[in-house]
Amino acid sequence: MNFYIGLDVGGTNIKAGTILENGTIFNNNINMYPSLSKENKNTILKNILSIIEKEFSLYNLNGKLLGIGIAFPGPFDYQNGICKIKGINKYDSIYNVNTKKELLKYINNSPLKNNIDDNFDILFENDATLFSLGELEQNDFLKNDKAIAICIGTGTGSTYLENGKVLKSGKGVAENGWIYKIPFKKSIIDDYISARGIINFYNSLSNNKVDNVKDISLKYNIDENSNITFNNFGKDLANVLNIILKHFNAKNIILGGQIIKSYSLFKDSLLSNINFNTNILLSKDTSKSTLIGAMALFKKID
Repeated sequence: MNFYIGLDVGGTNIKAGTILENGTIFNNNINMYPSLSKENKNTILKNILSIIEKEFSLYNLNGKLLGIGIAFPGPFDYQNGICKIKGINKYDSIYNVNTKKELLKYINNSPLKNNIDDNFDILFENDATLFSLGELEQNDFLKNDKAIAICIGTGTGSTYLENGKVLKSGKGVAENGWIYKIPFKKSIIDDYISARGIINFYNSLSNNKVDNVKDISLKYNIDENSNITFNNFGKDLANVLNIILKHFNAKNIILGGQIIKSYSLFKDSLLSNINFNTNILLSKDTSKSTLIGAMALFKKID
């Protein structure tokens, strides 16, 4: 069976998997590799190629590699495959590098060239969009009406959907479909609907400082500040949804990312403060959806 390779590139690690043409991940296996994001240009690109080759070798049945879909953090020129990251000590050495052309050049000089489809291509997108495409592939009911996919982790990733298509503009759609920079409270949504938003709020209440959300969640039943923090987060998330649903009345909201592991701690606060009749759905596996979305990226996006 023909197949795709999907990569979810982060600052520390790269998650990768082989996605079969039928939309399933080979052996349901997601592998993790170091990203080497602080290294020089050649090291970063050769590392990505090495990961692609490893994934290729894991799928040893007959079939052609149809394409490679890559989730890459922004800023990034996704259409042309050019990295625009600069000044954050991650991927600085490939700033303004046409990553797509460089990888294609490597692949055309590697053993992989004999096993790729005639229409082979490499496509890039942000992780939130690939996450939403993966959810669409796994849940046909999301292809009807409007939906918004939101990934909550180090920041607030988002994608607007209508009738199974990604929207990056249009009535009620945030610029590029990204809600993270919409003004909220004293700054923007990203500063509140994120891991750091939860951590900062908790640390403002407590003398026992923490640096990760898991530590706060573990204290939920014994620390009032933890309880207050998650209740506040649920209310903040509800207010954010109220803002975006006022302009884009989505039937479904799909939540993904690391923060939803603590969903039960802010669920009541979230649901009691939403002013719109919308379904809140949780992703079963954010990483899986993102990699399946890497395959779905090769379908038409309006």
